[in-house]
Amino acid sequence: MSRFDQAFKDEVRAKNDIVEVISAYVKLERRGNRYVGLCPFHSEKTPSFHVIPDRQFYHCFGCKASGDVFTFLMEREHLTFYEALVQLARRAGIPLPQEERTPEEERAYRERRDMYAALELAARFYHHQLFSEAGKEGLDYLLRRGLTEETIRRFRLGWAVGRGALYRALRGRFPAEILQRVGLIVPRRDGEGYMDAFFERVMFPITDLAGRVIGFGGRILSGEGAKYKNTAETPLFSKRHVLFGLDQAKEAMRARNQAILVEGYMDVIMPHQAGFQNVVAPLGTALTDEQCRVLRQQASQVIVAFDMDTAGQMATLRGLQKLYDTGCDVRVLRIPDGKDPDEFIRTHGPQAFAAAIDQAVPLIEFRIDLVLPRSGQATPEAKAKAVESVAQVLADVKDEVLREAYVDQVAERLAGDNPLAKPDLKLAIDRQMNRLLRRGFQHNLPDTRNNRRGPGEPVTPGPYRRLAAQPLVTPEEGVHRAERALLYLLLEHPGLVGLVEGELGAEPFADPRHKQIYAAARQLVAGAGARPGGLITRLLDELPDPEAKSLLTEMAAKPMLTTDPEKEAADCIEKISKHRDSRRKEDLENLIRAAESAKQRVDPAIWNEYVALARKLKASRS
Repeated sequence: MSRFDQAFKDEVRAKNDIVEVISAYVKLERRGNRYVGLCPFHSEKTPSFHVIPDRQFYHCFGCKASGDVFTFLMEREHLTFYEALVQLARRAGIPLPQEERTPEEERAYRERRDMYAALELAARFYHHQLFSEAGKEGLDYLLRRGLTEETIRRFRLGWAVGRGALYRALRGRFPAEILQRVGLIVPRRDGEGYMDAFFERVMFPITDLAGRVIGFGGRILSGEGAKYKNTAETPLFSKRHVLFGLDQAKEAMRARNQAILVEGYMDVIMPHQAGFQNVVAPLGTALTDEQCRVLRQQASQVIVAFDMDTAGQMATLRGLQKLYDTGCDVRVLRIPDGKDPDEFIRTHGPQAFAAAIDQAVPLIEFRIDLVLPRSGQATPEAKAKAVESVAQVLADVKDEVLREAYVDQVAERLAGDNPLAKPDLKLAIDRQMNRLLRRGFQHNLPDTRNNRRGPGEPVTPGPYRRLAAQPLVTPEEGVHRAERALLYLLLEHPGLVGLVEGELGAEPFADPRHKQIYAAARQLVAGAGARPGGLITRLLDELPDPEAKSLLTEMAAKPMLTTDPEKEAADCIEKISKHRDSRRKEDLENLIRAAESAKQRVDPAIWNEYVALARKLKASRS
């Protein structure tokens, strides 16, 4: 049986629109003939991730991630090409042809398939047990907490019974190694064999962005043990990447351009039941870089409803500052009486929760309130300490106008009943803040030794900073750009191959990546007669080198505006040819000098070629 042929791959690619596939992971905005969003592969504040629908490519101008719909799924979900192909074929409803896999592919495919299947069956088992006599304790608890049966079924909540019930139910379907790898069972401590990792707990399935179960959280209702327990790290589950409820919240987050971040499972589920569909929770309050990136990709405003009076307040604030630094508008939801969202909604209702959301304060304002002395406690010592603490907070504000507005507000609050003290307080805050900003600026300052500034002239931060002089384009860079442009023209207009090879020979390019792409394209043109505009798509399947693939997608993402391809190709050929002639002339000069130094006769052929090149280059300059 043959491998999947090119026709099948092309059909799968054609029936899976890349914008639709990527939109399940990234919030995209249309800009002209392309879509733009925040890159899912690295942290950034301004979008540099481009999806080009007419080419079915994506390219990030920040981290250079690029590829087609297969590459995206492979990188985002950590799949093999085979797994991505199968998943996309099923998404498009395309039946799979019989296909032979290598032993390694077969093993990896079966293992990953079984891991997802085991977790899915475990979720079904727990859910079934919740509605059985064995799960009465768990169901009663959830109903007492105010959840409806519809909500319980929507979030597929469950109940883990005795220590070996799940293992007995699944061991006939899956090897113990698979069940252990996904965190469903653990070795017994009192003998041979295995026992369930979760037992006598209310179970919360944890899913990925696509809605597949990747792990569980369990809440104990009585007895010893941690109140909450999560699946340990597995090949499918990494706590630092997970936001509970994201698959159910992503559409509402994008539609409202707002996410509400809470602490616990019930704090997600109760707001969803009350109509707040944009609520998610990390598995822990210290936000990770990966979680911040996912949130920023889904929404630009994040309302945080964490308990800020806990012992881990500083760790929480550091995580929220990370989120702020990604470019999110971070606001803190102050829930009255120290209640969590679950309890507040049950006590006061959805309207009161909506009103609290509207009154959420910006993160910087919240941080300032934490360090300012309370009314009646503003002693001179307290004010001095507040000036220092506020300066540290405001040094994190990148917007100068906003920063100065906060300085003014804080000085007014610290002055209190003595408005004459306001100017001095403002000056003290400014001095301390500018000291911190200068320290941070010098720490992050790029090397400016080549900037054109006078002796002792300072480098000015912010909008007044002098730009370094732009370097002149070297001949090498000029010919590299000409090669790149010529390669693009050839990929778009394969009929130019004859013109190019007639002038530059069978190897028209010097850059190794250009050479590799051209050689592969030449084969396609000669063999399959690839139509204009279709070469780049085909080449992504042919080229093994990721750097060459990245270059291809960058070229597709940044197309040249061409009006006369033949004339533009001729201009590129002229630059490349002139550069070749100059380099050859230099080589000949070196040979002539070497011969003269050795007092040897210069070969007449070398002289003739040198003279001819010198005349040719002189004529081209005139």
